[in-house]
Amino acid sequence: MMNRIAILCVCLLLPSLLTGRSVRTLEFADMVWGVKSSQTAVAPGPNFYSDSPRSVWVDEKGLHLTIKKSGGRWLASEVYTLEPTGYGTYTFTVGTPLHRYEPQVVAGFFTWDTNPESYNREIDIEFAAWGETDGTKMQYVVQPYRSEDRLFTFEPLLQGSVTTHRIIWRPEGIWFSSYHGTVDPEAASSDAMRIQSWHYPDSPSEGNAHFRINLWLFRGTPLQQEIRMNVTSFSFVPLP
Repeated sequence: MMNRIAILCVCLLLPSLLTGRSVRTLEFADMVWGVKSSQTAVAPGPNFYSDSPRSVWVDEKGLHLTIKKSGGRWLASEVYTLEPTGYGTYTFTVGTPLHRYEPQVVAGFFTWDTNPESYNREIDIEFAAWGETDGTKMQYVVQPYRSEDRLFTFEPLLQGSVTTHRIIWRPEGIWFSSYHGTVDPEAASSDAMRIQSWHYPDSPSEGNAHFRINLWLFRGTPLQQEIRMNVTSFSFVPLP
């Protein structure tokens, strides 16, 4: 797939049915997350992914993901909920100025089902320039991205470095919204802080989708310097 489109660290090791390796996990926002690791370049990117505590960690400021250089390789990072999520409301706050990254950096927040049915039930909020020099854009996507009506792209025009985002995924549709600062989208006052919002009227079934957060390099293109992303909060409220 190509688009243009607090808190305690738990050092548990769980067997991976897919690779035979153990999976590092951590606890963030009252949920247990697996940390992606790869010994070869894999999607998205392609990139090498590190599960090292120096690459991905949780502290009093929240969840931190990085892109770091080690042994001549640039190492991306990704985490995913161990439990399925599916229909419900996803809200998260990012304390990093994502619009200031180099143009090959992609920050993704998305649902994903390993079953390819319904295009892996992928619903995205992404910050990316896709290698272009006209600046990082923010985009909402409902895969498959095969027509413009499934993609909504806009200039971030951020007021400061902190942003709050929400995806509401229901059988009757999907609602996206983004806000300046740390905001409760349920509060009436949040309207004044809204950056953008979008509704897509169709919706895949929830299947076995999990939520994922990643930080990676478009086409694996190297950086000038290492970077970090801080997700200060995350919540998921299942559909009743």
